[in-house]
Amino acid sequence: MFLQSPSIWYFDAVSSCLDVARLLVRDGRLSVWDSAIAASQTSGRGQMRRTWISPRGNIYASLRLPMSHPFDTSAAAPAVGLLLTKALRQTGYPVLLKWPNDVVLKTDGSVFKVGGILLEERSGVLIAGIGINVQSAPPADLLRREAAMPAASLASSSALRPRACPKPCELWRMLVMRMFSEYNDAKTEFNSAWRREAEAILLWRHEHVEVRDGSNTVCGVLEGLGSDGGLLLRHDGLNEEFFGGDLHPGVRF
Repeated sequence: MFLQSPSIWYFDAVSSCLDVARLLVRDGRLSVWDSAIAASQTSGRGQMRRTWISPRGNIYASLRLPMSHPFDTSAAAPAVGLLLTKALRQTGYPVLLKWPNDVVLKTDGSVFKVGGILLEERSGVLIAGIGINVQSAPPADLLRREAAMPAASLASSSALRPRACPKPCELWRMLVMRMFSEYNDAKTEFNSAWRREAEAILLWRHEHVEVRDGSNTVCGVLEGLGSDGGLLLRHDGLNEEFFGGDLHPGVRF
């Protein structure tokens, strides 16, 4: 079966790539797997409506996802996180997936966030806002105080030197095609294999971690992912599945 390659809309400065995608959907111009990418954003947003600093040189994109399994369930976040992380790995970047959908680099025992995803579903249309630090990353004083790790860019990481990063638009085109092919290639059986593949590149698996949700903190060993995309944490002799909270490295006593 022939599948038409997804379209990509290119913009210069926009308020928010997610907002642009909604306008394209409204006008019937953004089909499933189509995307929009902007050189910069003036009002980018991240989790919990936090401001997303958006200088030129990075990827600020929005991708329309199918409302079918696993994206029609609570597994949507780690599933799209897997697609993006795997696409970057196939392009040559040794990144890992931090539950539920952050992209990180681990070098010399330190972990740095290089990308994140924000999912928004409205009226049956699911769009992923995707940001990747290609040329620059926000400094520590601009990150939220409770952030689990510092930020880094692909270009500045010692793990990737002397590799030259492609331009954001070029890199995004490669990533979109890899994600599209990964999901639609019947040989990969993505619907049944995504959980196993995500666990294989999951940050801190089999290590002691903390799940923080407000004033509540649960410590345990990260065992993997549940069938619905939750985080499986072993503590007090039992496995418990978490669907919310911030994941942090734990301390082994």
